[in-house]
Amino acid sequence: MEKVIFVMLVFCLFSCGLNERNKEVSVDKEKGILRIEENNNHLINDPRSPNPSSELAVAMRNMWEYADTMKMQILDSTSQDLSEYRSKFDDILIARPTDEHTKKPSFDAMAKIMLQRLDRVYQNTGKEQSVQVEGFNLFVQSCLQCHQQQCPGPVSKISKLLIPKEK
Repeated sequence: MEKVIFVMLVFCLFSCGLNERNKEVSVDKEKGILRIEENNNHLINDPRSPNPSSELAVAMRNMWEYADTMKMQILDSTSQDLSEYRSKFDDILIARPTDEHTKKPSFDAMAKIMLQRLDRVYQNTGKEQSVQVEGFNLFVQSCLQCHQQQCPGPVSKISKLLIPKEK
C-alpha cells in the first residue's frame, strides 16, 4: 500500500509541471517507476532553465548573453573590437520554437531587421563610442519591438541591454 501511495505521489508531483503537449507520463505499477517520454524531440536541456527548452528559447538566451558581452565591450573605451558573435545570431531564423504556431508571419521579417541592425553594430566598430551606442541601442530596440508583439516575457531583461545615453 505504501508503495502505491509513493508512486501516486511521485506521479502527481512530476506530472503537474509537465507540458502535456510535449511529454507523456506513465507509471509502471509493478516496478514503481515513473517514465516520462518526450513527444517534442527538439527540446534541449538548458542549465539556465529548470525545464527543457525549445531550440529558439536556447538560441535567444545565447543571443542575450552575446549582446551583453558586446554591450560591455562598447562601454569599455579601451576595447577596439567586438567579439565575433554575428554568425551565432543567424540561429534565430532556423531554431524551432516549442509550439510552431508561436512563430507568427511577422517573426522572420522582424528577425531579419534585427540581423541588419546587428550588422550595423559590427560596421560601427572602431567609430566614436556614441555612434556605437546608438547602433547597439537600435539593435536592442528591434529585439524589444519583436518581443512586445510575439513573446513579451523577456522584455524587461532585454531592456537592461540598452545603454543609457550620456548627458
